[in-house]
Amino acid sequence: MALLEMVVNGNGISLDVDPTKFLAEVLRYDLGLTGTKIACNEAECGACTVLVDGEPVDSCVYPALKAHGRRITTIEGLATGTQLHPLQTAFVAHGAVQCGFCIPGVLMTAKALLDRNPNPTDDDIKHALKDTYCRCGCYPRIIDAIHDAADDARSRGRNLGSTNRLGPHERASDRYVTGPKLPATKAPLRVIGQVVARPDAVAKVTGTAKYTDDYVFPGMLFSATLRSAYPHARVLSIDTSRAKSLPGVHAVLTHEDVPGSKNHGLIFNDWPVLCYDTVRYVGDAIAIVAAETQLIANQARDLIEVEYEQLPVIAGPEAARAPDAPAVHADLPDNVLKHIHVQKGNIAQGFAEADVIVEREYRTPMTEHAFMEP
Repeated sequence: MALLEMVVNGNGISLDVDPTKFLAEVLRYDLGLTGTKIACNEAECGACTVLVDGEPVDSCVYPALKAHGRRITTIEGLATGTQLHPLQTAFVAHGAVQCGFCIPGVLMTAKALLDRNPNPTDDDIKHALKDTYCRCGCYPRIIDAIHDAADDARSRGRNLGSTNRLGPHERASDRYVTGPKLPATKAPLRVIGQVVARPDAVAKVTGTAKYTDDYVFPGMLFSATLRSAYPHARVLSIDTSRAKSLPGVHAVLTHEDVPGSKNHGLIFNDWPVLCYDTVRYVGDAIAIVAAETQLIANQARDLIEVEYEQLPVIAGPEAARAPDAPAVHADLPDNVLKHIHVQKGNIAQGFAEADVIVEREYRTPMTEHAFMEP
């Protein structure tokens, strides 16, 4: 353990931490500031963005000890009670919040932008947010909200580091008039046809909204999964004895503890929860540990011993369709999961009447869907 001293949202913090921890883990699991989200855990999505001495950083890969002696601002530090930062007020008013999981990272990135550039252009905002993903696609409203927050701060002569108190009878949506435009509502309707804030928007812009990983319960256990390091291999044996004997470990599960050999799948039930005979990709799950702390769970996972027999690797669809290709699944000897025949029009006639025929082999890149917690 190592001593970590820092100032978080204006409060001095001193605690002993595991030197391998990252700042997001300390904020979330040691300090309970769950407004900072961990999504990709690879510094790609920006959901974990916090400010370190005013600069935005991806806290999921920022070593916690690197924050020693620094000032940290998280989403919880932008508002106190009903006092909202201009950015938070604008995000609520513009409907820039949907699922809300990315919003803490977006807000902290926007805060850093406006602190150094109080009058940003659209291009400035887009550049600042280029590494901060919003899966709901709220970017047009996010951009409008950032502009309005900047305009509001300048018109009031207020520093964007300050908060923005709503009046006793004022709604966030009353502050701005540049949000979605709808036809005037006929009396006596007061809700239908009106622009209203999401009921959970304030919770989402202040970091108080709870998602799955934000909950902590008394006696809760932590898990770690042992995954295959090989793309294709036969599992000869799994020895969990050392992992089970580690103090603080409550359970170590393998396929023997999960009934059924093939439990789920996308088209057919061909995917076991825990591999029982063969691993078919790097990361295939083999065993699961439940322990009193995440550190103990990780240590126990690393004590599990697996004996493999490596098998030929099928690296793509062309290799899988080769005449001598080994079968990835024994019950699919031709490596075809499912065949769907699609035909539209008279193909022979179309070729015969074509002025030009171009025959080439085309390759397209993989598209990553940027999966996040929800």
